[in-house]
Amino acid sequence: MKIAVIIPTYNERENIPILINELKDVFKKNKINGNIIVVDDNSPDGTGKIVEDIQKKDSKINLVSREKRLGLGTAYIAGMKYAINNLNVDLIMTMDSDFSHNPNYIPSFIEKINQGFDMVLGSRYISGGGTYRWPLYRKVISWGGNTLPRLVLGLKTHDNTTGFRCYKKEVLKKINLDAIKSNGYSFLVEMVFLCQRNNFKIGETPILFVDRKYGETKISKKEILKTLNTLIKLKWNQITKKEF
Repeated sequence: MKIAVIIPTYNERENIPILINELKDVFKKNKINGNIIVVDDNSPDGTGKIVEDIQKKDSKINLVSREKRLGLGTAYIAGMKYAINNLNVDLIMTMDSDFSHNPNYIPSFIEKINQGFDMVLGSRYISGGGTYRWPLYRKVISWGGNTLPRLVLGLKTHDNTTGFRCYKKEVLKKINLDAIKSNGYSFLVEMVFLCQRNNFKIGETPILFVDRKYGETKISKKEILKTLNTLIKLKWNQITKKEF
């Protein structure tokens, strides 16, 4: 199977060259035909320029440059559209750029896809998964962010805010990406909701989430409020049986 891994970036100059090399090592070691798509929001620290230089030496590295910081959800969508329209791939993955997601887990996602799943989540909240170096407040926020969607929307999966995930290309082609208005971390919840609503088979594979090594975390109170607003919107659509 051919895969594309989407990595949104904003001020990740310390991380991105190392991560690209680690991904390439994982691809080679596991005989994966992999492409990397970096979606950079005009990072002031020059992240985009670093990727440009790497891209000149490796055709498997792709850069989507955006004029300004537009949010996590739209970055994922930009990467997904690029993969669908420009790359001959079967699977499209997303992951963080800060090493909180270990590239060595990628083969386990592919294995789950081969077992018949259409979408696979890298889960912190199933047996074998977990978090490392997290303060209590982040554990509480994450617990709430994953419990509420399960209660409000009836989601069957356990880690609905994970950004480490894999989709069959056909899943993303069927979902109307242009109709998605949520952004930030609420986008992640909405994508699980849409996949479940469209009867795609969703699986989970355990991951250990490690707090970032360099840079600052991009979670904020604003993101939490966005997620709550998205839950209300999706619940209303669910009640009114709006088509997706």
